[in-house]
Amino acid sequence: MEDSSSLIKRCNEYLTELQQFREYLLELRANKTNIDKSTYDEITNKLKENLEILEDLKEKMEICGFDTPYMGVGTLKGCDDSDIYEIKNYSSHLRRMVDEKKGALERVRYAIISHKMAIGNLSDDAGNKNIIFFLPYGGAYKELLMQLPSIFIKSYKKILNIFELNHKGVLSSITMSIVVIENGKRKFKRIKIEDEDYDAYIEKHYGDALITSLKKNYSKNKLITDSYVKKTIVLAYLLTYADDIEKEINKRLNNTLSKHQRDMIVKYLEITSNYDCEYIDGGVIDFRRMDEIRLKKQELNEELEKCGLFKDGKIIDELQTALNIEKNIYDEVCYEIPIKYLSNDLFKYYLYNTPDERSRSNMFPSILLTPAMSQLTWANMGDNINPKSVLDLKFLLERELPNYKISLKNVGGVALYLIHDWDAVKKYGYNKKDIESILKDIAPLSDLMSNLKEKNIDIEKIEKYNTIKKKRTKKFLNALSKL
Repeated sequence: MEDSSSLIKRCNEYLTELQQFREYLLELRANKTNIDKSTYDEITNKLKENLEILEDLKEKMEICGFDTPYMGVGTLKGCDDSDIYEIKNYSSHLRRMVDEKKGALERVRYAIISHKMAIGNLSDDAGNKNIIFFLPYGGAYKELLMQLPSIFIKSYKKILNIFELNHKGVLSSITMSIVVIENGKRKFKRIKIEDEDYDAYIEKHYGDALITSLKKNYSKNKLITDSYVKKTIVLAYLLTYADDIEKEINKRLNNTLSKHQRDMIVKYLEITSNYDCEYIDGGVIDFRRMDEIRLKKQELNEELEKCGLFKDGKIIDELQTALNIEKNIYDEVCYEIPIKYLSNDLFKYYLYNTPDERSRSNMFPSILLTPAMSQLTWANMGDNINPKSVLDLKFLLERELPNYKISLKNVGGVALYLIHDWDAVKKYGYNKKDIESILKDIAPLSDLMSNLKEKNIDIEKIEKYNTIKKKRTKKFLNALSKL
């Protein structure tokens, strides 16, 4: 079996090759406005080849204990003072070995996730080909993160948090004890339902029942469980849309701030760039260098004062206001732009794919097949489509339609039509005839129609496709005409 040192060496060499592959993709993107299908096919094949090698590396690393590098590393006992130098050297060697193992395996995991995401986005009809050029194929996630502009870091953390559970969880079911009347006698029942509106459920299925106890069960499932996936996704979307972010920031600054205010900010940044952040208000102060810091800060303030940007011991109000506005714009845009594109991609992923297709897709590895709407509250696509309402209805149809042997293909189009209109259906590329075919199948299903009505769906949009009802009405009218 290959020893750890050789494995680490081979791993690092291969990951360096993959970094060059990423550079090749970026160069390809820069030189070609439109990349044809054959080129994308070549990229996909290369990604699959890379992934096989990476998976093999990961497996061998785990066999060698890279995921538990401290296992087998014991403590030295019974040593005297004369051995202290050797002990320190040995301890340093162990720490270095552990760090190398952890670092190599971590990079391989990021590389694997990146390759899976790229293949998923290239293979899936809902995929976003833009992000494939910016994924950390060589596993250099941390290096790329450090290269992000400082204004992106706050947004990076904020977007990362949308995948976390910041509450007690998602309501998954309700367990109840009820007393019902059957054959004139009271009967105790214990039931478990997945419908949040338990009162309506009880009334529909048990009539005038008495609820004696109720327990809400919460799932601790996160939208995306794998931390490597979450970090890779956020990094990729920030890198992919960095140019869009910069353009939107400049646009909003030009629309919000006067030229005079913008010039003041430029001058302020020009002056302060010559000083460390500790000399600027809000910087972290090293108390061991108080005299030096005080002197430098005084120099900075004097220079700002000469330019009319500092007065009475503080930055002038107009500049401070402009700086605050600039900061707010940076914060808003750095979050809104990547969230908009991420929301769109996630919406299309759930809209176009059936649960079975989602289980096999790697567009978003480890993501929940069917999330609760509370896990998508952050989604904002920046248009008039309501992603949460559409997906909530689609997920309901995905649960119900298999009971009637109705195909789930094109159900996303049905949800778009019922929540919005035919324009929305067309916008997402669905065929109207295909959607109408499903509506005809759904229309006669009274139980399903009742459920949709409870969801405040306009069932008149469906009822007009009820051919069975129309035939009965026609037959009835024909009978009347003969009287």
